[in-house]
Amino acid sequence: DNLATIVTNTGRRPVLVKGKNIKSINQRYNQLKAHYMGILRHGKNPKEGPFTSKRLEKINHKRFNQMKDLFHKASCQIEQMALEEDIDTIIIGQNKDWKQNSNMGKKNNQSFVSIPHSLLIQMMTYKAERHGIKVIVTEESYTSKASFLDNDEIPVYSENDSKKSFSGKRIKRGLYRSKNGTLLNADVNGAANIMRKVFEKAFTCIDSLFQPTSSILK
Repeated sequence: DNLATIVTNTGRRPVLVKGKNIKSINQRYNQLKAHYMGILRHGKNPKEGPFTSKRLEKINHKRFNQMKDLFHKASCQIEQMALEEDIDTIIIGQNKDWKQNSNMGKKNNQSFVSIPHSLLIQMMTYKAERHGIKVIVTEESYTSKASFLDNDEIPVYSENDSKKSFSGKRIKRGLYRSKNGTLLNADVNGAANIMRKVFEKAFTCIDSLFQPTSSILK
């Protein structure tokens, strides 16, 4: 349910930004869209119009404004934390094919597939750059599978994906276990690895990573 996981190398505890409200908004939107599109397209050939209506445009507009409001709140929180910690660079992990090929069951797909993560990245970038904070967007392949605590090498997706092996593993939703059995929040593990993709030796102290806090967007 985390929209974003904020990890720094300043010794501050990670923050898990909860995205449950965003999931609910998106799920309801997809249900309504499917319902009204079914009514609109009933009895028509695949290439026969129309493909939109005032009702569909209305729910599109409402959903966009709701998402924009929550993303604004999330990006403001990240901006404030960066200023408090005197951060000079923000690293954002992005999967360009996010959920496009997902098959997580109908409810999960309704929640995740259409969430406009690019809008959140745009907001974060704008807010950071107005304070002179550099923003780097990087691919995030294997960051959730590699063990941060074991300093695993983090490769890029390739044709030989089946041959990749890592020191630890995600044992259940929300927890990652390192080679020696140490447990770390799975999203914190992934976020720290995203930073390590860009700055290999970014961390000198990791004690705070074991005590994440939560923030709920409303």
